[in-house]
Amino acid sequence: MQHLDLPFRALSVLHSARYLFNNYGFHKVGVDRIIEAAKLPKATFYNYFHSKERLIEMSLTFQKNGLKQEVLSIIYVQKGLTVIEKLRKIYFLHADLEGLYHLLFKAIFEIEKLYPKAYQIVVEYRNWLISEILDCF
Repeated sequence: MQHLDLPFRALSVLHSARYLFNNYGFHKVGVDRIIEAAKLPKATFYNYFHSKERLIEMSLTFQKNGLKQEVLSIIYVQKGLTVIEKLRKIYFLHADLEGLYHLLFKAIFEIEKLYPKAYQIVVEYRNWLISEILDCF
């Protein structure tokens, strides 16, 4: 399911979950806390996401896609920048604790064993980023 295809209520859950995961971690935030924050019945949550793992996958995918757009913009749209300036911008994009990368960074340490499919999203992003950076040279 594409994020653009999600109904407003599902996007609201996704937004609430990303906020909670960012602030409290994946292990300390359960489905009950998410549906309470999103003000959504539990049955509706499971209708949209089917499981906490699927919600985590969608949250990470949402963040990953946003990061990819930012990185691609730095590399290919901002043509007036030198390679060093591009690398600096990419670095600061990923070092921002309030930024898009925070959730993926948190996932590296918290979900590998419990949610391997979701963890794979982070690994794929990391491999993609390395490839894009190497292509700059």
